[in-house]
Amino acid sequence: MPHFAPFRVLIAGGGPAAVEGALALQRLAAERVTITLLAPEPYFTYRPLAVAEPFALGTADRFSLAGLCAERGFDYVRDGLAAVDVAGRAVRTTSGASLSYDALLVAVGAGRTDALPGALCFYGSADAARLRAALEALPPGKRRVAFVAAPTTAWTLPLYELATMTARWARERGLPLETWLVTHEGRALGVFGDEAAVRVSDLLEDAGVRLWTGAFAECVEDGRLWLELEGGLPVDLAVALPGPVGPAITGLPADEQGFVPVDGRGHVRGAPGVYAAGDVTTHLLKQGGLATQQSDVAAAAIAEAAGADVVASAHRPVLRGMVLTGSRPLYLSHAAGRGGSASETAPWWPAHKIAARHLSPYLASHPELRVPAELAAR
Repeated sequence: MPHFAPFRVLIAGGGPAAVEGALALQRLAAERVTITLLAPEPYFTYRPLAVAEPFALGTADRFSLAGLCAERGFDYVRDGLAAVDVAGRAVRTTSGASLSYDALLVAVGAGRTDALPGALCFYGSADAARLRAALEALPPGKRRVAFVAAPTTAWTLPLYELATMTARWARERGLPLETWLVTHEGRALGVFGDEAAVRVSDLLEDAGVRLWTGAFAECVEDGRLWLELEGGLPVDLAVALPGPVGPAITGLPADEQGFVPVDGRGHVRGAPGVYAAGDVTTHLLKQGGLATQQSDVAAAAIAEAAGADVVASAHRPVLRGMVLTGSRPLYLSHAAGRGGSASETAPWWPAHKIAARHLSPYLASHPELRVPAELAAR
């Protein structure tokens, strides 16, 4: 049996793209590779469920990265990525350490910033209590709450969830709340296609949420949501999602916003041996399921480079989304050239918010890695 030095793969990041990439690569290349996960946080956080937290309908579970790496046989370094030396095939971490690699997968995600001045920006779990408090603090009488997709917010699905669950929350308490969904999109979640747009519009109507499409929000000021060319909408509370900010990693090419350009197989343009996946890339839609698909493609390219019997192919994304409503969820999907669909029955399994080939079944089969909320908060 031939002997060979394992191909050293460094994966930077601790989110869905990074974990999916590690799991996919191990499955494809097995003993041909050693895998090191470089992540600044101790937990993988299942962020899409944070929208349910203001209404006590769910939590954004956290999973131990150290436990995951130990179970899979990965090396784990708790540190951040500061810079990449492409020629020297090494990275510098935020603590000043140097780590070498044969292939690097950059999956560090993106930064986030307020996208709509004057609005309550919902970043996730940390804002659950703030949103709940803002809703409960609304004065008696009929009040208007607008959930607003700012022009820089491409992935808008969480706003639809927050709007429908807010309307349900108010109805259960007999509160005369007028809930709006204001978006730059031409149709409700139109990125999923015509069928989904109709179903989502019906879902909003059934929930009592008013929909305003084609509206480009500028700011919230003096009790009004100001819209480009449309004037203002009086509101008592406006809620928006953050906009993405590229990390502009030293040593790697980036566009004007700091995002990393990649080709169809995940290679970082102009950086041999470096791949990238997920929100860190220039792909417009920053969404967990798409991020894991990018990681699968990059993992195949890395496995091929490591000598595994793999033929890497170009990325062919399939957009999948689960809309939480406070009752029965709605499952949406759309593939280029095949159109979209909407169903109350999950077309993928496990029926997770992040529809990932490796990550979803792994988390479902390893509940022991889940970290209790009271421990994660320490």
